[in-house]
Amino acid sequence: MKPYFRTMNHCRLTLSTILLLVVSGCATDTYVSSDNIDKYDESVHKFLIQECLVPEREIHIAVAEHFDFDQSVLKKDDYRSLDQFSSSIKGMKGRIAIVAHTDYQGSNRYNEQLSKRRAESIKQHISNDLHPSDYQWELKYYGETKPLIKGVSLKANAANRRAYLVFEQILEKDSNSNCLPPEPKRKVYVTSASHFEFDKSELNDQDKLELDAFATKLHAVTGRILIAGHTDYQGAKSYNKRLAKKRALAVQNYLQSLVETDKYIWEVKAFGEDSPMIQEHNLKANALNRRAFVVFTEREVKKEITAL
Repeated sequence: MKPYFRTMNHCRLTLSTILLLVVSGCATDTYVSSDNIDKYDESVHKFLIQECLVPEREIHIAVAEHFDFDQSVLKKDDYRSLDQFSSSIKGMKGRIAIVAHTDYQGSNRYNEQLSKRRAESIKQHISNDLHPSDYQWELKYYGETKPLIKGVSLKANAANRRAYLVFEQILEKDSNSNCLPPEPKRKVYVTSASHFEFDKSELNDQDKLELDAFATKLHAVTGRILIAGHTDYQGAKSYNKRLAKKRALAVQNYLQSLVETDKYIWEVKAFGEDSPMIQEHNLKANALNRRAFVVFTEREVKKEITAL
């Protein structure tokens, strides 16, 4: 079955005007409140609004990836990324998912609690710069059960001691009275393809292995898959937007070869050089900023949605 793929022009929507809005010159979509949602045939819009999300929303993603073995204390190497994340979302209303992991060493129960402490440590750190009540918080702690890299090497262990942060701007309650926080038990998975060469969009073997592992997590669930493509700062902004989209599509195409596409809503975002992981212009920062994030959020997907 042909998967649904959204293409979106870049224009900001004012959330307070979202009850019933047709944007002329910015998009051809009609967005509606939950009160009259069933009057519209475009089921993907229904899906997004049921999640309390606006298609042209603010999205920010960060990674804390320098945890020491058996530790939940944040390292200075992660402060910059987390502080940039909190600065980017300050003053907005939205949903923050923190998805934390460990390596394989230790019992399953211990590692689950260790990943929980890591998620809580991140929440505490970024809350110092935010108003926590402005956000819906989702803390997911998977211990060793969802590794980024399969294996028991020192390199694999270090890579698996990490946590992802995902912010998505949501409709406010005065725009949609049914915008409730997500179910606590819903699954949120995050990974990234982070080995793109300069000016390239081809996946390398390491990225494919990590996407293979990610795909195995999806077989028993349905929901939305967001793929966000990024570049470094080198090149014109318009060129980097196109390159970021190529990277995101490369990830989407590879994932779609591994899963049943009609079980998911597919959404591609191209950020180009905007929203970099590291605000620096050097070889290390450039390499880190050339990536595509993949975010899965669990939700029921009706067959008619993916048939569009």
